[in-house]
Amino acid sequence: MMTCLYRNFLLISAAVFLLIACSDESAVDVTERLLDDKFLAFSSGDQPGVAVMLIHNGEVQLQKAYGLANIEDKTPITADTAFRLASVSKQFSAMAVLILQEEGALNLDDPVSKYVPQLAPYKDVTIRHILLHTGGIPQYYGVIDTSSGMPTNDDAADFLGEMANPRFAAGERYEYSNAGYDMLGPVIAAASGMSYAQFMRERIFDELGMNSSFVIHHPIPDIPDRAYGYDPDADDFRSHDYNPLDAIIGSGGIYSTLNDLYKWDQTLYREVLVSRESLEQMHTSGTSSDGQSLNYGLGWDIDSLNERKRLYHTGSWVGFRLYIGRLPESNFTLVMLSNRSDFRARKHVDEIIATYLDSR
Repeated sequence: MMTCLYRNFLLISAAVFLLIACSDESAVDVTERLLDDKFLAFSSGDQPGVAVMLIHNGEVQLQKAYGLANIEDKTPITADTAFRLASVSKQFSAMAVLILQEEGALNLDDPVSKYVPQLAPYKDVTIRHILLHTGGIPQYYGVIDTSSGMPTNDDAADFLGEMANPRFAAGERYEYSNAGYDMLGPVIAAASGMSYAQFMRERIFDELGMNSSFVIHHPIPDIPDRAYGYDPDADDFRSHDYNPLDAIIGSGGIYSTLNDLYKWDQTLYREVLVSRESLEQMHTSGTSSDGQSLNYGLGWDIDSLNERKRLYHTGSWVGFRLYIGRLPESNFTLVMLSNRSDFRARKHVDEIIATYLDSR
């Protein structure tokens, strides 16, 4: 009887100990285990993967990397691996425009054709319309000529001018437009007297110490420690790192790392590059001409998660899939950078964010 009681005592004690241990587990530990459950398989064999970063209250709480940046060289992904940001680049284009507006070099309500004369047929389209995806600029990605080489932003502007065919009246509705954001490249160049790449380097990257961030518009980017994009192919992966439209920038074209994106994220809480008023404008939803909310600010999608306002953007180009999501009221950010086209960030982000914040 005493042996039985003692055994039961030990079992109960062990259970209590486990309960205490679990209750003492930090939000970081819980979230790290979730990430490992989701992505550790990417580190098995030779395959591309994902880099993940959680930022809370100004500090990096968790950085994890899974898989390879370069399958051929077997180079692992790290926090210093540079990924092609694809459409996550749009927030940088928006910031450049806000910097120029504060300096008096342009105004968001200026017609785009003031800076890009080829767009005269779109006389009612303003810079603000472009930023909010309400300009009605037609899509040209599938029809612009690439047979004689990689077209540039100027080529794209010429092509749009010849099309002279807006999809709808400026401001009428939201329609996501890479073509529109590409026109911010020549707008920024005309207003600043610098190329888009030079402006980004001197006025944003250098200012923030983002030394591993670059604007690239060459077939083979010469970037140290960069990730290469891949597509799944049967039981393997094949390279998908180039598109003939890579030289057209503004909607994309930026490479960056987890460590540099931490610096970028923290800048968005402070009046470093622009004023508080401009930051609020960037992070506030625009409206259509009939007053409907667009759920999009200047380079940021806007929604809510568990009654918390969320600013986010995804990116998808060649073999890259990316996500950055910020809950400014909680001082929280999640960044996910992947170099595999089968990665579905939106499938995971809500669970990851909720796991971390609800475990605190």
